[in-house]
Amino acid sequence: MRTLAKKLRQGTDRLGDYFDCSSRLGPIRRVHALSTMGDAFTTVALAGSLFFSISPTAARSKITLYLLLTVAPFGVVAPILGPLLDRNRGSRRIIVSASLVVRALMLLLMVRDLKSFLLFPEAFVFLVASKTYLVAKAALVPDLVDDTHIRAAETRRRFWRRQRGQQIGNPALVAVNSGLSLLSAIVGFLGGAIAAGILKTPQLGSVWILRIGTAILILGAIQARHLRTTRQLDPSPLPLLDTNTTASQTSSSKSAAKAGPSVLLAAAAMSVLRGSVGFFTFFIAFNFRKAHEPTYYFGLVLIASAFGSALATALTPRIRRLLAEESLLIAALIFEATLGIIGAAISGHPIEILMAATIGFVASSGKLAFDALVQYNIEPNTQGRAFARFETRFQLAWVLGALIPTIVDLPLEAGDLIIAFTALVAAISFSAGRRAIRRSL
Repeated sequence: MRTLAKKLRQGTDRLGDYFDCSSRLGPIRRVHALSTMGDAFTTVALAGSLFFSISPTAARSKITLYLLLTVAPFGVVAPILGPLLDRNRGSRRIIVSASLVVRALMLLLMVRDLKSFLLFPEAFVFLVASKTYLVAKAALVPDLVDDTHIRAAETRRRFWRRQRGQQIGNPALVAVNSGLSLLSAIVGFLGGAIAAGILKTPQLGSVWILRIGTAILILGAIQARHLRTTRQLDPSPLPLLDTNTTASQTSSSKSAAKAGPSVLLAAAAMSVLRGSVGFFTFFIAFNFRKAHEPTYYFGLVLIASAFGSALATALTPRIRRLLAEESLLIAALIFEATLGIIGAAISGHPIEILMAATIGFVASSGKLAFDALVQYNIEPNTQGRAFARFETRFQLAWVLGALIPTIVDLPLEAGDLIIAFTALVAAISFSAGRRAIRRSL
């Protein structure tokens, strides 16, 4: 018993250190955990409404409308809220807090309008605020990572930066992004399970889930006051080599010039990875329904995808020690193409479940690498707009990928080949683009 109590005490101490408000990352971890749990509560509460219950068995026209609806929030976030994120350092913290407050307010209104048509615009505003939070959080992370941590990590990885034309990156940012993604997965699962239990409890149901979700989001807004963004980052990327020589300074300026085109190329690669997620999700759902497969098959696919995503958050920081962000994206595309070819050749449910895990892994790993590229190579005063623009592009890619199997009836082998072909073309194009950028500078 003493040993168990000691381990519990040690675990509690570690958890306290992880969320410690005196550290730079502790407050964002608290806010992100509460934000994720509030979203999970909302999703479960609205699971029975029309807005969130559209399934692969519904009419294709309804699914198409649903897909288009998922893009709509970004139409507000990108042009309107993106520039606000870049106004000054404090604006990102304010928008994080505001997004939590707006979501809490929407949940209060949903309690009243759960069976009313007003639920739809309220849910839409909630989605806009949720997407705004994700963009603001991504732009805020570089301001919160300790400067000594960044530079120590860069010193340890100096070998990889010596390669000619190598994209400047930062393993510290990849690690932080990965940690927040893993936290989101754990908290989202726990929040969904708790909300599901409340939903099944007599005399409680969706109304109480929304009320508790409101309290969680308000608590998150209160915790956001601890976010400290006083550290002023150098708007230019860190130099490739030591700054003591003129040659190093020249290399640094060339690297800064490369950052824009390189990030755009990385965004194109990431769009393919995100598009494959939307394509595979609806492609496999329609095929399983067409074959009258048991529902648990699709459940296994979803579990495999979630497992792949969770595995990516754990392994990507380790992979980053060997591969820079751009190389990691190329490796993800090649891995996806390889599994797609194998899936088309073998076919069958086990290989499709493996495909789901693979796509979940490469999409999550690629996103962690891409976020680090933007956070490190794009000037801090434009990161809000950059993240808003890229997230809009990625969501469009997801929707376009999902629309293909919604409109066209594809067999399993053809779908796997499409995934393999697009990933292979993207990998080749990305590699060629990188070489072109190197030669131009």
